[in-house]
Amino acid sequence: MKTFTLPSLLAILLSFNSFGHIPDKNQITGDYFLLKGQVYEVDMLAGSEMAAVSAQVVVYQEKEIYVAFFTEKDGLYEFYLPVGFMYEIWFGGSAFINKKVQVDARMLPKEKKPQKLDLDMGLFRPMDGYDFPLLNDPYVLIGYDEEMAALIPDLEYTEEKAAELEKLFRKIKKEQGKKKE
Repeated sequence: MKTFTLPSLLAILLSFNSFGHIPDKNQITGDYFLLKGQVYEVDMLAGSEMAAVSAQVVVYQEKEIYVAFFTEKDGLYEFYLPVGFMYEIWFGGSAFINKKVQVDARMLPKEKKPQKLDLDMGLFRPMDGYDFPLLNDPYVLIGYDEEMAALIPDLEYTEEKAAELEKLFRKIKKEQGKKKE
């Protein structure tokens, strides 16, 4: 899989910390939901992880770029998004293999205060000779659950994607071990 690259004009704009529709925190109401979390850099072969410094996060609202920014030095990010839309969030940028998350906030009701969606993401660096086509589709699907009155991930879907990725990494680890022999 080729890593996500933005057109050169957009890349120039991204040299700033963020751009897009940044709501004034004093005006945040239930018309928005808070997307926040931490992005980790995972070494799948060594089994270690650390905060992903300056990982790119691009948020698409109804297939149009809504906002793009980089995580803080500790991998943390936080952003308010309007309810009532379908979102696709790309984590990674050119330094990582991108993972996509689809958030369906169309049915999320407006409330007095914004709901919060905690979303941590583990990313890994590209590996010479290996593609990750399973990550062309969203890695996580999130939608509004009326019974829980919250945005909830489709755990069955995500577990299936995680199992596919784990199987691919076992294969890579095995091949890497053979190369060392």
